[in-house]
Amino acid sequence: MRPKISGPGDAAADFVIQGAGTHGVAGLVNLFGIESPGLTSCMAIADEVLLQLTKKS
Repeated sequence: MRPKISGPGDAAADFVIQGAGTHGVAGLVNLFGIESPGLTSCMAIADEVLLQLTKKS
């Protein structure tokens, strides 16, 4: 699944990172709109995911 946050003909949109504070599901981090290889090669995104997963709600 490759979720996009902008539709055909829309201007390119930035990506979105959603943690439990957004959707309420502990242990789930959504990464929407990040094209490969950005998702697998960006240490800043990895740092944010780690922060989301270790954050006390």
